[in-house]
Amino acid sequence: MAKHRFFSAIKRWLASNGLGWPHPLVVPAMVLFILLLGSLAWQFRIMVDTTHNQRNTLSSASLAALQQLSGPVEVTAFCSNSPYKGRYFRKSISALLQRYETVYADLHMQFIDPATAPTLARTQQIKKEGEMIIRYRGQEKRMYLPYTEQAFTNVLLQLQHGERAPLWFMAGHGETVLEDTTTHGGSVLAQAMHNAGLRFNSAHTLPALAQQDHMRPTLVLAGASSAYPADQVTEITHHVALGGNLIWLVDTAQTQGLQTLTDTLGIEISAGMVIDPGNRAFDIPLHSLSTQHYAAQGPTEDFALRTFFEQAHAIQRNRQPNDAWHTLPLVAAATQGWTSKHYRPGASATQIQFDANQDVQGPATIMLALEKTLKTGERQRILVIGSRQFFSNQQIQRGGNLALTLQSLKWVVNNQPSIHVPVTPLRDSVVALPTNQTGLILLFNSFQFGLPALLIWAGWLRWRRKQRA
Repeated sequence: MAKHRFFSAIKRWLASNGLGWPHPLVVPAMVLFILLLGSLAWQFRIMVDTTHNQRNTLSSASLAALQQLSGPVEVTAFCSNSPYKGRYFRKSISALLQRYETVYADLHMQFIDPATAPTLARTQQIKKEGEMIIRYRGQEKRMYLPYTEQAFTNVLLQLQHGERAPLWFMAGHGETVLEDTTTHGGSVLAQAMHNAGLRFNSAHTLPALAQQDHMRPTLVLAGASSAYPADQVTEITHHVALGGNLIWLVDTAQTQGLQTLTDTLGIEISAGMVIDPGNRAFDIPLHSLSTQHYAAQGPTEDFALRTFFEQAHAIQRNRQPNDAWHTLPLVAAATQGWTSKHYRPGASATQIQFDANQDVQGPATIMLALEKTLKTGERQRILVIGSRQFFSNQQIQRGGNLALTLQSLKWVVNNQPSIHVPVTPLRDSVVALPTNQTGLILLFNSFQFGLPALLIWAGWLRWRRKQRA
């Protein structure tokens, strides 16, 4: 009965519009066709990015990263159910991950309200609402704002390349000892690295480095005061030649017996110290430097805290032909000072004068990094700090020294490949309006009065033609 009324209604509608009743099978076929489309839509999903500059489509770099994954990716986001802040976090995270789910089906997303699961939130050490934990093959990374394609893809790349190798601190030649709690020790740095999740070891020898081909540790030469033996110099140079990372707190290459390493890297370390004559006004030793001059690159990007360096040496590297290394000067000091060849700590500050024949006018680079891309896609990074005592408890607690140290260590260790997604500018985002007052009045009056009048006239014209017909 209902079927009969349905077809009768269609027949009356066709008749009222001057159309004849079609073949009896047309309507059933049309209904079956609609049901078929609904079934296909239920089983298959087709999404098309209709934005003019493809803003909702993953970049080619992200697609390449997803193709290298071979297992489930689990994303757990801790967001409340509040209609304000929690809703913003959930909407932003869902919008980001949906772009990945359409390409990588083995990505699973879960939202957890910390208010309803406080024990889990404490166990996972969740500190901020909106924090995400991404797990892949037994590893996990955390992510917070901003929720961008670049940030999430880089997290996936970090998980794909596995856990980072530890920092390997050399000992036995006057270096800063991590277990030492005195002013010359490095216990403050050790505790800070532990809190930051950086793994580290210390040893007097380097026998394990040659066996760490796929997961080579970052070697740290934390300010040796005596020369390394020839066999250890060979091991250090071999470590760098095989693509290992290096953090080096220098005195002079001759004092530490590492002239071969400086020749390999092509760097020059001043024999004398960098001094600042402005310290005389404050009765401060000339070799005690303070600076806020940082390069906007590498670990000093967006860094602004004041740092302090004692008995620092200038570091320089000239560009070489067919150079695979990218040189990154990071910290400069002694803008009004110079690198003195003859100055020694304890010398009278009033007797020190600039010697144009032997000294080098400031500013001087006292922290420098080298970087190059390896065949694996990872980056080999060398960090050279001109102050031998920079990691000591006495120095690292001054100003922003600890913050700069941790930021630098993380930069060297996190050398896995990353992507950069350029921000695509919105097209037609600027409305060009007339610049003169007459044009503006004409434009706004046209929209305010002219357009409504045009619509009224068009409606009246349509009504009049219908009346005449």
